[in-house]
Amino acid sequence: MDLNVLTFGSGPRRALLLHGISSNAAGWWRVGPAIAELGYHVTAPDLRGHGASPQGPSYRFTDHAGDVASLGTGWDLVLGHSMGGAIALLLATPEFCGRLILADPALLVPSRPESLVWLTQAYDPPISAEAVADKNPRWHPEDARIKADALLQSSREMAERTYADNPEWNVMAEILDLQVNTLLITGDPATGGIIPSQLGVSLADKVAGLDYVMVPNGSHSLHRDEFDAFMAGIRRWLAS
Repeated sequence: MDLNVLTFGSGPRRALLLHGISSNAAGWWRVGPAIAELGYHVTAPDLRGHGASPQGPSYRFTDHAGDVASLGTGWDLVLGHSMGGAIALLLATPEFCGRLILADPALLVPSRPESLVWLTQAYDPPISAEAVADKNPRWHPEDARIKADALLQSSREMAERTYADNPEWNVMAEILDLQVNTLLITGDPATGGIIPSQLGVSLADKVAGLDYVMVPNGSHSLHRDEFDAFMAGIRRWLAS
C-alpha cells in the first residue's frame, strides 16, 4: 500500500518516524523539524487508515510493517511511538535501521475489554481541538488541533479493527531479540506512561545496546506534553 508521507529537513542522514494509533504524520510537527536540525532528512508516513493514507482490508501489524518496508531500508534512525513502536520492532534489523527510538511503545495489549476502551476512547464525542485540549491541558494548541484532525481522518472502526486483527498484541519477544542500538524513552507511569519502570530497567539489563530513560511527568504522549524533556533525552542519546 502506498502511504502518504511528510518530510522534514534535508540532512545527509535518514530518519523515519512512525506515529501511534489515531494519530497521523502531522503530529510530528515539532519532533520532525527538531530531528532534522540534527542532520537528518526525516520521513513521516500516515499509516494505513490514518491521515491521508488509504484504509486497509486489515490492520495486522504485519500489514503495517509491509507498508512501511516499502518506503525503504537502511534508515539511520527510526522512531516509533505507541503502536508505531510495535510496528518498528517487527522491522528493526541492522539492515533496516542503524538506531531505534521507542517512545512509550505499546509492547503488550491484553485481549480484554479495558484494552479496547483504551484504544478507542479518543473517539468519544465531541471531537474537536477544544475537546482534545480540555482532555490534555499540557499540550500545545497545535497538538490538540492536529490530533482532532487525525481523529476525524481515521475512525473508531479502524481502532476496533486494529484490536481485533491483532489478538496476540505482544512484541516482547521482538524487543528482547533486538540487534540494533535502541533508546526506550517512556512516560512516567504516575502520569499516564504505559511502560512500568521495573520493565524498563529489566529490559535495559537484558537487551544489549538498549538504554532506558523515563521522562518525569510525561504521559503516553510524552512528545506532546513534555516535548523539551523528550527531545533532550533523544539528543543526549544520539550524541553518546
